[in-house]
Amino acid sequence: MTRHTATQVVRVDREREVKDIVYANSFKKITSFCAYHDKFLELIGPDAGLTLIEERDYQFAHEAGVYVNSTDSIYFTANFQTCDPIDLYAVDCKTFQIDKLDYPDVVQANGACQYRGGVLYCSQGNRSTPSALVLVDPVTKKSETLINNFHGREFSSVNDVVIHHETGDIWFTDPTYGYEQAFRPYPVLPPQVYRFSPETSECWAVADGFIMCNGLCFSPDYKLMYITDTGAIRAHAGPGDGRQFSFNPRNPSTIYVYDVIDKRVLANRRVFAFCDTGVPDGIKCDAEGNVYSGCGDGIHVWDKNGTLIGKIIVGGVAANFCFAKDGMWILAEKHLYFAQLKIKGALVDIECE
Repeated sequence: MTRHTATQVVRVDREREVKDIVYANSFKKITSFCAYHDKFLELIGPDAGLTLIEERDYQFAHEAGVYVNSTDSIYFTANFQTCDPIDLYAVDCKTFQIDKLDYPDVVQANGACQYRGGVLYCSQGNRSTPSALVLVDPVTKKSETLINNFHGREFSSVNDVVIHHETGDIWFTDPTYGYEQAFRPYPVLPPQVYRFSPETSECWAVADGFIMCNGLCFSPDYKLMYITDTGAIRAHAGPGDGRQFSFNPRNPSTIYVYDVIDKRVLANRRVFAFCDTGVPDGIKCDAEGNVYSGCGDGIHVWDKNGTLIGKIIVGGVAANFCFAKDGMWILAEKHLYFAQLKIKGALVDIECE
């Protein structure tokens, strides 16, 4: 297909925006870099560009987004809503060729991260297979289940995962979307965040109080953790097939931030930011500590104080994304984009080794 590149930069008149609702909503369908502050222009740089790599008629580019150096590829997952069972894909960073993958132990996958040179998938499971964290070596195709229960109680549908590279601990979220989409049994745990030590095989529940905990990430110095609550979007399993989603604007579309105490405990939860369009799903930091999240019209960017400084608008939902060596891959459901940016991701040096 023909690839299309957008370099349009839109500067937002904030004084007008706060008093003109029509104007405030006018940017959400224009594919562009939308600058609310000059700081955002510094981050994207003068050569910023947004390239549409692939467009399909179903939601093939939904979650994960993991760079693996040994294959120089980005690994991502499709959306259950139009792809059941959920497909796994990899895109070659040089040729842009997209290959479908087959890892039988990864069932209804969602988020993922790089771990020990492989891809650690959130395998949501189904009615007969427990939800689990499954590590896959993309070269040998071998897989290993790291954890699939909390002291005998099955996880609901493990959603997203990150690594604390100083301790080696694995942190992950477990909302109940699998049940709501009718491919997992009734939950036996509330929506919670967990910390798992592969070294000792111990697991701790470290945060609760969410409607739907979803994406999570550390600040570059690991002193803060950001967790998204996508409770404003709910699926309804019956009567039907789990594909009836609804949006309730009174429920959270919120990013919370916690202090990370002694590298293992979360404390002092407070609101970091609220997403104005859709919900904040996948979340990551850049090398300077700015916070990025996939939202209803693209990627939103906040500074360390929670001030919205810019958006990468793709005109529709961008559930997740990932930083790579030379930019950002954006998973926008029926569209896969590559954004050329000046700024680097917080973990690019670690994950691109």
